[in-house]
This record gives sequence, structure tokens and C-alpha cells, in this order.
Amino acid sequence: MAGLETAGDSAWFEQEIREKHSYLAFQYPDRIADAIRLFSPCELWPSVASELGSSVQEVKIRLQLIVERRNKIAHEADLDPSYPGTCWPISHNDAENATVFIERLCEHIHSLVS
Repeated sequence: MAGLETAGDSAWFEQEIREKHSYLAFQYPDRIADAIRLFSPCELWPSVASELGSSVQEVKIRLQLIVERRNKIAHEADLDPSYPGTCWPISHNDAENATVFIERLCEHIHSLVS
């Protein structure tokens, strides 16, 4: 690992992480926790769940549902298989709620590890 001689400069660390993990997707709860454990000893999901006022299971399930829906939109054109040629309905509120949840989740993760 190059760059250890430059104390306080984290660019080398970021580059190492990018090189070793660039092919991985950190969308699902267990994968996110695995990534955080690379540099932080925090108990991620219990801490985040507490901050969000939910259980660990509720937070993980909600994140997983958002990720799965995102993947359907990105990779399957969000088509409803029971009604070929039609998209799954999504309301403005659905999108807004998902966005707010992800923003809050990210803010809490950032505050835990910084």
C-alpha cells in the first residue's frame, strides 16, 4: 500500500478501497454493513434504526424494498409481469418517501462513521 508515509492524507486509502471494491454493489443492508466494517467498529444497523425510530428489521426491509424497486426500474423497465406492457404504478409520494428515507439513512450513517 503506497501512501502510508503521508500521515493525514486519506487519498491513498480511498484509492485502495476503490481498487479492491469497485466491482461490488453496496446497496443491500448486509453489503453496506460489510463496507462500513472495513473502517469503523460501529454497530451500524442498531444505531441507524435507533436514530430513525424503527427496528433494525424494519430499516433493512425498507432499504431492501427500495433497492429492489430501483433495480426493477433500471434493469427490467419496471414492467408489471401480470399486465404485459404496463409499468408498475409509482406515485409522487412513493418516490418522495423513498428519497427522504435514503437521505436520512445516509445522513445517520455519515454521522456514525465521521
